[in-house]
Amino acid sequence: MMCRSSLLMNKCEHVFEVRGWDIERFDPDYVLDMIHRAHQAGMNTISLSHEIVMNAEEILWDWHRYKHLRRFCEAAHELGMAAYLWNHQINNPPESCIVKANSENERDKLNLDDPALWEWLKHRYESVVERVPNFDGIILSLTESQWQVHRDNVVVTRMSQPERMAKVINAVYAGLAPAGKRLIVRDFLRSPREMESFRRALDLVPDDVWVFTKCVPNDWQYCYPPHPLLGKVAPHKQIMELDVATEMGGSMPFVAPEYYQQQLRLARDCGLSGAIARCDDGFRSNRGLPDEANVYAYSVLLHDPDTDCNRIWSDWCRMRYGEKGAAVAEKILRRSFDMVTKIRYVLGFWTGSSAPPISYTDSHLINHSTAIWSDDPKYAEIDRFLKESGPDTIRAAVEEKLEARRIAEQCIKELDSEKDTLRPDDYMILRGYYVRSVNQAIVGALWARAYFSLRWYRNTGSAEALEETKSALKECRTFVEEARNVPEADPLKLPAFIEQLEEELAKRAC
Repeated sequence: MMCRSSLLMNKCEHVFEVRGWDIERFDPDYVLDMIHRAHQAGMNTISLSHEIVMNAEEILWDWHRYKHLRRFCEAAHELGMAAYLWNHQINNPPESCIVKANSENERDKLNLDDPALWEWLKHRYESVVERVPNFDGIILSLTESQWQVHRDNVVVTRMSQPERMAKVINAVYAGLAPAGKRLIVRDFLRSPREMESFRRALDLVPDDVWVFTKCVPNDWQYCYPPHPLLGKVAPHKQIMELDVATEMGGSMPFVAPEYYQQQLRLARDCGLSGAIARCDDGFRSNRGLPDEANVYAYSVLLHDPDTDCNRIWSDWCRMRYGEKGAAVAEKILRRSFDMVTKIRYVLGFWTGSSAPPISYTDSHLINHSTAIWSDDPKYAEIDRFLKESGPDTIRAAVEEKLEARRIAEQCIKELDSEKDTLRPDDYMILRGYYVRSVNQAIVGALWARAYFSLRWYRNTGSAEALEETKSALKECRTFVEEARNVPEADPLKLPAFIEQLEEELAKRAC
């Protein structure tokens, strides 16, 4: 499917120095095939992550894994591509470097002022090079490691937050650089303070450390503002990290060439050296599915971000659905980005999906609001509108989900009317996606009414708000009950949400 398109032919110049695919799924035959597909799509870089490799200990002690890693790197090199391995640090440090807690109410902490810790970390990467001598470099993450050194509550140290980050980077660099291995550091961090500390840490590390920056801050959110560090890490080279496996789509179609064009144009305009995009999610391949179009679109746009997206749409749909089915497939898939973002977000803010827990949404609205990443007043206004909540908020949040439902139902109608233009399997796959999207939208509307009614009641304590919350709760219960007899209805996380809402109302009634 991902054969090299005419759009990629005859390119004698490239916009970006680094053109990469990231592969996550640990199936050796699949990985080797993806390496070849990446080469056919004009890539010059492969990164291996997640289920393939995430930690140094997997390379050092897992014989089965490091043998495969050598093989994968060799395959990439045979095709003229660089191969990078992901790692998180600090993980599994010596016990002598851990300060044990004095009571059950405290936690163990890592002593960053112990010189032995840094010698151990340097030696760890010298050993990684011995195990897999043919990789080209490490892509390092400081977040999601066992000991996140930028978090004040897990360390003992006299160092500032930037100094700690730099200390980790420099120790890993010292283990890699003598062997000619490159270090690329991800700036995947959870708050503006951590991001600023990382920026300052870069002043304390060698200039030839590269930076791997998501197109957006925090986690993958398609409605976030641009990442605040794009184009701001010189003299370090910077690469953009993208997700074309569409973690956000899940059971729904999510095809977005225009979004990837926007991001790659931004990368070019900010002077980035290239991009590497996740092409699967570790457990699920998008082979033959609608969102494989994103891998294709990204690969074309990486060569020229100004490529006409209309041509990308028509070329891919013809390749995937044939001359007869291309028109209807393109027509409905073009609506998928708008539909999914209306289902997954509330007015562009991430609040969780599929009827998330109350505590999850509370935390994301308070601690991870989109508004903390931008000075644009529109984000602050939406932030206030959602947190304060009231009848207007409830109405807007619910209407957004109902609009997504209307889009999905219209797509089903058009699919059914042009069914004969598609191969039977393609018709069933596409229809199933939009049927599930209808269900997601229905559950989303029920959840949005109940959650934002609860926020209204919390904020005001009014009888009107309580009555609206109880009515929304009843509506949720009815759907869950009726869903048992409807094959296409799935309550998703709604039952657990209902229990939490009942508990909160009961506590407030006491």
